[in-house]
Amino acid sequence: MDLKALVDGVFVDPTNPNGRQDTISPTHSIDSEPGDPLTKRLDYFRQNGVGCDVAFVVGEEKEIIKAHKLVLGCSSDVFYAMFFGALANHGLHPITKPPRGILQTAESLESVCSDSECSTTSGECDHDSSEALFPPHKKDVQDVPVSADGLFNGIQLVHVPDIAPTSFRIMVDYIYSNFDVKEIAINEDNVMQTLYAAKKYDIRQLVSACVRYLLHGLTASNAVCLLAQARLFDERILMIRCFEIIDKQTDVALAPENVTEIDRVTLMEILGRSNLDPTSELIVFNAARAWAEAECIRRGMVPVVQNLRDALGPALQLIRFPLMDVFEFGKAASSAVLTCEEVAEVFLHLTVRPRPYCRYPSLFRCAGRSKHIVNRFTSLNPTKRCNRRENRICFTPDRDIFVYGLGVYGFPLPSNKTHISVPEDRVSTVWTSQVEIQLGTMPDPPQYGGASMSSFASNTVYLQGPYGDPTPAIAYFTDPVLCLANNTYVASMRFAGEPTAQTTPTFQGKDGQDSVTINLPYDETVTFKFSGYRNGYSSDDGGKQEGQIPTLHFYCQWPLE
Repeated sequence: MDLKALVDGVFVDPTNPNGRQDTISPTHSIDSEPGDPLTKRLDYFRQNGVGCDVAFVVGEEKEIIKAHKLVLGCSSDVFYAMFFGALANHGLHPITKPPRGILQTAESLESVCSDSECSTTSGECDHDSSEALFPPHKKDVQDVPVSADGLFNGIQLVHVPDIAPTSFRIMVDYIYSNFDVKEIAINEDNVMQTLYAAKKYDIRQLVSACVRYLLHGLTASNAVCLLAQARLFDERILMIRCFEIIDKQTDVALAPENVTEIDRVTLMEILGRSNLDPTSELIVFNAARAWAEAECIRRGMVPVVQNLRDALGPALQLIRFPLMDVFEFGKAASSAVLTCEEVAEVFLHLTVRPRPYCRYPSLFRCAGRSKHIVNRFTSLNPTKRCNRRENRICFTPDRDIFVYGLGVYGFPLPSNKTHISVPEDRVSTVWTSQVEIQLGTMPDPPQYGGASMSSFASNTVYLQGPYGDPTPAIAYFTDPVLCLANNTYVASMRFAGEPTAQTTPTFQGKDGQDSVTINLPYDETVTFKFSGYRNGYSSDDGGKQEGQIPTLHFYCQWPLE
């Protein structure tokens, strides 16, 4: 052996008359140095096909991804069972024709041929399978059959048809990076397939990384879709967070475009939840109908009444039609999903006292809370507008309630466009403004001078509505606020953005009522007493007779059946 060649990292085979030279190791490279971490050196070997003893034929594309059994086996119980445990070599058989891509060049051949199988003469193989290994230029190499996992020249072939190559490669890269999530590129296009791969091969750290990515991007718009995926993968934490978002932002989560792609079991889990908080049960019905129409299309059926009912199946019985008012139920009934008998049954339940039987559930949503609105003005002032930037009103309920929002009057049609800081193309149609809302208590009776409000709940929201529409917009608190019976509270709103009441006056209610009684379920009632908020510098009635906050939106809690 040439000592100098050995020192230089080159071996000269004395039996080779051509003096063929090979480097001792691919680590003799600027890309991988002997001092690099073991994981980097192993990954360098993998990238160059050195010592790889397993090749995965991945996806419909049959992409070849090579690796080392030892590295995979010590990283996953599933891989260990496949290569070293009870499943090792089970059912494997020799394959004479490899899948396309496993042997691209003579160099790749040398990485998979053993000395016992191949003798080299002038760089060519002379055994019987040479035609299979090096087919003629015009002859295609046959792909390995879908079900044929086996051995080819010492490399174990494993067919993985149910995972996308990109996601499988991410999983392998993650293993070779010593589980460093910074070394892989998870994105919204591959995260679900990567999660599936990580679950299938029990790479728990990668499962956690995928779940963290999904939680970070979780919104009301994608919560329903992610819930379906979380159920499929049995990811409890992700399921819980999805349900929390769906319950809290039901209207957005159950928008028709957000529910059409899920399975029926997931749809039924959502429709049956008592924690949903829709503004109306009509939101839930519209979501179910949109899903049924999409399901009919998937089944190749025309979305007519009977097909819609068949697609929904038992999911239809989870819609709580008795929670609708007559107007809302009229919209649902006009969709013709319900039979004439069902329409009559629900209509009688909504209008007749005592209520007759109804086959549809009537348990309240929002964890057993019924929704109500108290209007404190009897009319809208047709001429006078409110120029105050901030408005307050005091109220005292005679039973415990949860206030979840305040009604806020919008803006009439503008008379001077230059005073309104909205785009010109929207100035005559839609207004948008930032509004701060608060709920608090007063240490002294509100009619005494010098009383100050002590706020315990607040939120800043963006409201919008059509110019000239007197219908109040609703500003919601982040969470419902408990107001105890016979205590006085102060509700306040303040315009913080443009347009505001300082530059553009808003609609204003008049003839404020001293007391308003609201009928509740089960023949119960709640009475609100209203009083103006006054301080030592005010000479008016404190917004009692006229003002900007026309409605209080509240829940009443009932026992869960």
